[in-house]
Amino acid sequence: MKNRQQSAQTAPDRRCSGIPHNTWYAVANTEEVGRSPLARRVLGQRVVLYRATDGRPVALADRCAHRPVPLSDGEVTGDDIVAAYTGFRYNPHGQCVAVPTQTQVPFGAFVHAYPVHDDGTFVWLWPGDPRLAVHRSVPHTSWLRDDAWCGFGQAWETRASLRLMHDNFADITHVALVDPDIAPPALLDTPPPLEVQVTETTVSFSRDFPPAAVSSWHAELLGIPPESAMPQREEGSFVTPGLWVDRWSVQLQDGQQARFVFTHALTPVSEAVTRHVWRVSRDFATSAAGDGTLLPIFERYYARVRTALETMQVMLDEDGERPEVRLAADVAGSHVHRIMARMVAEETGAR
Repeated sequence: MKNRQQSAQTAPDRRCSGIPHNTWYAVANTEEVGRSPLARRVLGQRVVLYRATDGRPVALADRCAHRPVPLSDGEVTGDDIVAAYTGFRYNPHGQCVAVPTQTQVPFGAFVHAYPVHDDGTFVWLWPGDPRLAVHRSVPHTSWLRDDAWCGFGQAWETRASLRLMHDNFADITHVALVDPDIAPPALLDTPPPLEVQVTETTVSFSRDFPPAAVSSWHAELLGIPPESAMPQREEGSFVTPGLWVDRWSVQLQDGQQARFVFTHALTPVSEAVTRHVWRVSRDFATSAAGDGTLLPIFERYYARVRTALETMQVMLDEDGERPEVRLAADVAGSHVHRIMARMVAEETGAR
């Protein structure tokens, strides 16, 4: 049994060579994982999720060790999951504990068990070396569970790579071109330079805009005249390969701030498909009417971003990589590229 336990904890095969594996990805929303098996795909691997009887999430490789059938087609019994076709029964550690045709479980009957953590908003999964998971904290998203904040969001798959997703978030100067109605007027002029802070694993940037008007929908929510000029601040952060967070704040005349937080939980389904969970949170105009105003605006914007990124991915797939002209606005994205490349090199022994 000891050998089976060690084998079940071995890292799965690496299928997406250019994407970091030793990090946490938000594989599902908390409410999606229950007592019925939930199928997901992460970094080219099939994963099944469910909850044990005490509520703990379980994540296993979604393929029976006996035959190539998905465990997600089976059923959860107690703390275990039973494959529908073979009847092999697996515990939360991935060990097969019973088979229907004999009393002794075959040696080597196990599936990979992934480290997993539920923070109350997302179920985070560690797809890399499971021995390293305890040394990396799950990303912090407490504002999504704070009563002082309200918001909305959606989840969908974008047929674009994780790198393209991060490139988009690292430079918001394109917003005015993608959707002029949503763009802060402060972005229409030459923006101030970014102040960028880089650590071994993170990239953060910020810039302060001189007083300028806000978008008409924003002024309506704030209850201010559309022509009011307010100082504004942009902040962005590459927290991990699986999480990007943006912030936009407006300094009001009474000294208070009205803040947005834009949360992007990113999970690579494959090299060129990314699950994108986006949340728009705010600490002002917290009524349901505010959601009614904002939801269609941001749904439209993120749908346009999705289309643009998918078009880029098609061009990359068809034409391949080519040298790109870089701008000063690309500085944060360039740091993100280097961090992710270093993570991959460390994981694969390329450095």
